[in-house]
Amino acid sequence: MTKNRIAKYTVNAALLAVIAAAGIGVYQFGTSKPEKNVREEKELVSMEEGRSEDAEEEFSVDADTSHVEADMENAGGNILEEKENTGINKEEEQSTDTEELPDDQTRITEENMQEVQQDTETAAGAAAAPSLNFSEETQMEWPVNGNILLDYNMDQTVYFPTLDQYKLNPAIAVQAVEGAPVLASVPGTVYSIEENVQTGTTVTMELGSGYQAVYGQLKDLAVEEGQTIEKGAVIGYIASPTKYYSEEGSNLYFAMKKDGEPVDPIAYLPE
Repeated sequence: MTKNRIAKYTVNAALLAVIAAAGIGVYQFGTSKPEKNVREEKELVSMEEGRSEDAEEEFSVDADTSHVEADMENAGGNILEEKENTGINKEEEQSTDTEELPDDQTRITEENMQEVQQDTETAAGAAAAPSLNFSEETQMEWPVNGNILLDYNMDQTVYFPTLDQYKLNPAIAVQAVEGAPVLASVPGTVYSIEENVQTGTTVTMELGSGYQAVYGQLKDLAVEEGQTIEKGAVIGYIASPTKYYSEEGSNLYFAMKKDGEPVDPIAYLPE
């Protein structure tokens, strides 16, 4: 009995071992794949990985291209904006330049321009003007031709018919026809133009070296203050006499000064 049991156990154990071995083989056969299938799967995996890498490269290239294009577009936009801003600034500058100034500022600007023009003309005239170097030896010309109605005298009194009185006379009165031209006796610069009750329109000229010449009873002046004229140039024309010379008639009031003091003009005029 004992031997029979041992034999049964042995047979049963062998059967279980065979069955187990057979089960493991079946399982391995069912779960394993042929070598060909494994190789094909590996190739498919490699192809998929290659496609993925190509896709990533294309995406990178496209992304870089997009960045470059975006940068170019931004740069172009910036350039356009700068041009537009420049155009706007120019338009603003032009509008500012063309903007009308207030009347007061416009008038001041025009006056300044006139002053600059006058200064330029004066400078140009001064450059071309004759030198003023008057002296006792300088020979003058008669400003008008005519008889002397009233003589110069600062030592003794002279009779004035219109005033009917005697008084000192710092000038000479030279008879002249109304409208006759009055010439510069010597080169000089117009120092002043005044309206005097006794001598009417009166022009004072600087001759140099402290000398001055005074021309009175004038009209229609051909000179202006600051102007330098040559000897023989027309200063103006004989006017009708003032009420202080109505009896004497039309004449030229002509005087000379040295350092502000009267001197006899006859001493400098030709005989």
